[in-house]
Amino acid sequence: MFEHIPMFHVVCQFVFCILAILFMVYDIALLMATYAYRNDQNIPFAYLIVMNVCGVLCKIAFITDFATYLALPYYEYLSYREMIGREFTMLGTLTYFIPMCVSVLMTMNRFFIVIRPTDQRVFGQRRIFFYSFLILILCFTLLLIPRLSYCPVNFLASTLVFLTACAPERHPVTKFTNINAIWVPTTLLVINVLMMLHLKAHRYDFYTRIRQKSSVISMLSSSSLAQSQLKRENMLMRQTVAITVGLSFYEVGSLLMRTFPDAYNSLPQYVRDLTFYFRLETICAINFFVYYLGSPSTRKMLKKYLGAEVKKEFSTRKVSSTFQMSRIEN
Repeated sequence: MFEHIPMFHVVCQFVFCILAILFMVYDIALLMATYAYRNDQNIPFAYLIVMNVCGVLCKIAFITDFATYLALPYYEYLSYREMIGREFTMLGTLTYFIPMCVSVLMTMNRFFIVIRPTDQRVFGQRRIFFYSFLILILCFTLLLIPRLSYCPVNFLASTLVFLTACAPERHPVTKFTNINAIWVPTTLLVINVLMMLHLKAHRYDFYTRIRQKSSVISMLSSSSLAQSQLKRENMLMRQTVAITVGLSFYEVGSLLMRTFPDAYNSLPQYVRDLTFYFRLETICAINFFVYYLGSPSTRKMLKKYLGAEVKKEFSTRKVSSTFQMSRIEN
C-alpha cells in the first residue's frame, strides 16, 4: 500500500494525522462546551467560537492532504490533487490566516480596554462576530485572487511543497502574503508584551513613584463586576500572546528559510522534513495549548462540561435500564 512512499514519511504523516485528529476532537469538544456556557461572562465566547471553527476546518484540510497521499496510489493522488487539491490548500491556508487576523482584532480589543476600560460596546460579542466575518471576506479575497489566476497554489504531501502552477514564480498576492505574514504575529507579540508591562507597572503604582499623579486611567475597581472584567481581559491578553507565539513558529521558519537558504539546504533532508511537520503541527496544536494548557478558566469550563455530559449519559443509561427491567418483570 505504501510502496511509493518512503517509510520515514509514512511514519511521520501517520503520526501527524493521529495528533491532528486528537487536536480536532479537542476543538470540537471545546466548541460544544463554549456553546453550552455561552452566557458565561468570564469566557471570550465569540473568540472561542471563531478559533475553534477555524481549528476544526484547518485540521480537516491538513488531515485530508496527508491521508489521501497515504491511501491512494501515487498517480491517483496526483489526479486527486489536480481535481480538488487547490481547494483544500485554500481551505487550510484560509483557516490559518483567519486566526492570525483575529489575533490582530484581539490586540485591538486589549488596546481599547487600556484606553477606555469602561466602554466595551465596540467589542461586544456580536460585533466581534461581525469583525470576524469581515476578516473572513478579506482573507478569502486574498486567496481567491491567486486561485482564479494563472498561478494557483497546490500543496503536495509527496514533496511537502506548496507548488504553484507558474513555479518557480508566485502570484504577486501570494508573494506578498508569504513575505509579509511574519510581521503580523511578531508585531502583535511586541505590542501585547508592552501592554502587559504597562498594566503590571500601573497595577504596582510604578508610574506614581516617578510622578506625583498618574495620567493613566485606573483599571482596578472595588466592585465584583469590575474585578471579574479585569480577570477576563487579562486572561484574553495572555491568550493573545500565546496565539501569536504559536503562529510565529510557522512564519519564523519560513523567514529563516528565505533568509538563509544555503544553510537550510545544507541540512539533511530528514531534518528539513521533520522541521516542516513540526511547524505544521504547531498550527494544529494552537487551540489546545492556548485554551487548555494556558487558560485555567476554559480548561475548567471544558472539564465541567464533559463531567456534566458523562453524568447525563450515565443517568440516561440508568433510566433506560430501569425501564427495561420493569418491562421484563411485567
